[in-house]
Amino acid sequence: MSMFSGKCDLADTIMMQHFRTKSGSDKKEDLEKTNGYYSDELECFNEFKKKTGGVIYQHQQVIVTEQNQSLIEKKCSNFKVIEHIKEVEDKRYKNNKKKETTYTYEYYGKEYSLKELNKKGVYITKEIHFDTILDIIPYYPYLVTTMCSNEDKMTVFISQESFVDSEERKMLNVGYESTMYEYYRKELQKHYIEVVQRYYTPKQENIIFELVKFDENRVGKTQYPIDDRFEVKWFFKDKSITHWTNPKVVDYKEGLIEISKEDYDSYLGKECYIKYCKYEKPRLYLY
Repeated sequence: MSMFSGKCDLADTIMMQHFRTKSGSDKKEDLEKTNGYYSDELECFNEFKKKTGGVIYQHQQVIVTEQNQSLIEKKCSNFKVIEHIKEVEDKRYKNNKKKETTYTYEYYGKEYSLKELNKKGVYITKEIHFDTILDIIPYYPYLVTTMCSNEDKMTVFISQESFVDSEERKMLNVGYESTMYEYYRKELQKHYIEVVQRYYTPKQENIIFELVKFDENRVGKTQYPIDDRFEVKWFFKDKSITHWTNPKVVDYKEGLIEISKEDYDSYLGKECYIKYCKYEKPRLYLY
């Protein structure tokens, strides 16, 4: 059970992506002999991100209005807006008639008025995109409602709200107030600090300032592989220098970066100093 909700939640699902023994081995023969599995959060997150493509999903109930109906139609394949146009008497117009537009809605093959539709409830699919662990930590206490997976790909849907929030609401509705939910929120807050200290605080010796030369294709190469956990930036001794964009990383492993056409042609030229973090295999924090 997760320390963030007391249930098997999204955090548990992520932490089950790569198992190791207590000594750190992930060899099949060692895992078959071990009495318990251990995981490193960054390693598991990277596998989860690769399998999901950096996106998880939610089914969310929404209130339909004429202002958002087009968006909802894009977000729900089983929802369709039906437009009805008719002419009505109106003496303000030359022919004493005007066109009046009204709408009905088809939802899973049945037609509804707006009032009927919202009484029934409409659900859309919301995409939640993430790039780093810090992006997905807020969703750790959410339950996985649906998951399809194989060795290479995963599609994951999570609950509309976290288990902690939903349970707190249910308890309040029956007249019971508990401090247990404050405990889970504090654990999540403390975990942010742990993750930043473990994975997002670079060693000083790995921070590199390097002059990079760009070829005719506006691509340059760094001396070391680039750590994708940290942003690559231009470095100027003269703070008055302006630029159009930050350098774009083409290949972290090969250290290939690209300068924008605007910066290459006018602002920065064919060489410039950049600041980046040299890749070093992260330490495993097994638990």
